[in-house]
Amino acid sequence: MFRTLGKSKISLILAILFGISLFLMRGGERYSGLFDSDNVVAKVSGTPISTSKFLRVMQMNVNQYSQMFGRPLTPEEIQTFQIHSMALGGLVNNAVFENEFDSNKFIVDETVVAFETKKRFPNLYKKNNKINEQALNSFLSKQNLKIDDLVKIIDYEVRARVFDKLFFQINYPNKINNTLDKHDNHIRNIDLINFNINDFDLPNLNDLDISINNNEIVDFFNQNINLYINPEKRDISYILINKNDYTNQFTPSDSQIENYYSNNKNLYLETEKRDFIQFNFKNIDEASGFKSNISSFNYDEIIKFAKKNNIIFNNFSKVSDNDVLKDLADVIFSLPKNQISEIVETPLAKHIVIVNNVYPETQKTIEQVRKEISNTLLDVEVGSYILDLKNKISQQILDGLSLNEIAIDNALNVSIIKRVEKLNNNLEKDLIQSEVISSGFSINKDFVSDVIDIDNERAVIINVEQIVNEKPFDLQEVFDAVSSDWIKSLKIKSLENKVDEISNTTKLISGIAEFTDVNINNIDINIDNIDYPLSLKNNVFSNKIKQISITIAGDEIYISDINKIFFPEIVEENKNILMTSELRSNFGAEIIKNKNISTNDNLIQALISQY
Repeated sequence: MFRTLGKSKISLILAILFGISLFLMRGGERYSGLFDSDNVVAKVSGTPISTSKFLRVMQMNVNQYSQMFGRPLTPEEIQTFQIHSMALGGLVNNAVFENEFDSNKFIVDETVVAFETKKRFPNLYKKNNKINEQALNSFLSKQNLKIDDLVKIIDYEVRARVFDKLFFQINYPNKINNTLDKHDNHIRNIDLINFNINDFDLPNLNDLDISINNNEIVDFFNQNINLYINPEKRDISYILINKNDYTNQFTPSDSQIENYYSNNKNLYLETEKRDFIQFNFKNIDEASGFKSNISSFNYDEIIKFAKKNNIIFNNFSKVSDNDVLKDLADVIFSLPKNQISEIVETPLAKHIVIVNNVYPETQKTIEQVRKEISNTLLDVEVGSYILDLKNKISQQILDGLSLNEIAIDNALNVSIIKRVEKLNNNLEKDLIQSEVISSGFSINKDFVSDVIDIDNERAVIINVEQIVNEKPFDLQEVFDAVSSDWIKSLKIKSLENKVDEISNTTKLISGIAEFTDVNINNIDINIDNIDYPLSLKNNVFSNKIKQISITIAGDEIYISDINKIFFPEIVEENKNILMTSELRSNFGAEIIKNKNISTNDNLIQALISQY
């Protein structure tokens, strides 16, 4: 478990994460609740790998595989592909380096981490450099991260990048580099026959017995039974809780808005704000010299002098005293307009400040904030009601109430999706039903689920009413598809036999062209060519000259014969190829020998079972 963090530690981490301007930001203790303890799935000599990190990387890997397959992965596929092992392996590799960095006291300055965080996640900040609380909470929720995890990730990435640059940013020798470049850019001249399998006429097609009594078709069906499965179907009922359905019920009255305004005027008090320019120096001598030089200058002359002498300065607009460090705020908000301040020392730098403009404290009128107050009261009331409703329903689920009983008791409606399959492309754009189906295929029949949050506005409770298990179709039901696939298999076998025959005799692709009645195209192809499938390119670039091969990509057939291989004399852009990955891998293999790696297998298995 992570040790408990005190307020000073929390403030330090928040300063690293959110003190991006170096001189702005105070009051980070509001977020201390986000540093809850977290179980760890593994440790590398004491360096923990948190559950939230593991789940985040796991989900990223699952999403990548889902994109490749064009559909969500099943729990069985996630286990089969060992996606959890890949996620854990990557995190362990990083933890090995992180532990080595910590052991050897290789650290980077907090300000570097701060600037990197601002660069990576600019949307977490408002224009005045304040934290956008809603964006922060949303980001952490979507990424399944805690603030501590986020800081550690950025800190490690910065250190790893610096370390790689210092020790591993080495290019291959020029001679090897040139050889690799030539290989990567070489071209192969091939004779290519390309056609659709459906356009190829099987020589003995008319003699085939295409009937359900043909034992060859029956055998083909049985051998490929997994291609002809009637998928599992379910009837899933659900209750939708939609926050927006209760807005009219809880819309505040004018008197409620006015009472809230009267009792909370301080919330709508625009505190004094100031525009100022801040000059920053590394030491007292630089600051003193600058102040002495500009003592008789006007504002424009000061700016011109600073630019000419490469003095670092920042312009800040409409900043309140809570937005800056206390040492600076005390000076800025007591300084007359256009007067040069004394030198201000902070832990970060030495500063000189000039105030450009002052915006006095003002009280917003009720009309200016009426809509804001209405939304606040509505959000609180509806949010409180929905929370109570969810808690009540959760207790009713524990008490064994059925979905219909829960709906009746809480004046909710039950909807049902009948005979739905797990992979239903027709519902991709319906977020509610997609979530219902996804969750409905992960629970047992007649089992009322927990309240499942879909987003901040909506939640569902589901129950599986009926399950029709998957089973193979009867041959009669899919005979047309099976017989068509069987004929295709005969066509492919005929083509493969012809390629083998030609390869062992004349070695002339013209014989195959005559057999298929398809013209030969002579083309030049390189490995980056996007006009042909990867499987064809893999064959072409792994075969020898005058080697004929057949490639099958869906219904497309490619028969290729390599004529020549051309290596470029001079590569136009001789790019330097880094050895970083190889060096890093070898270095990691050495240091891991001295690391003690332990995994929490029970926790990992429990996390995997959620998919």
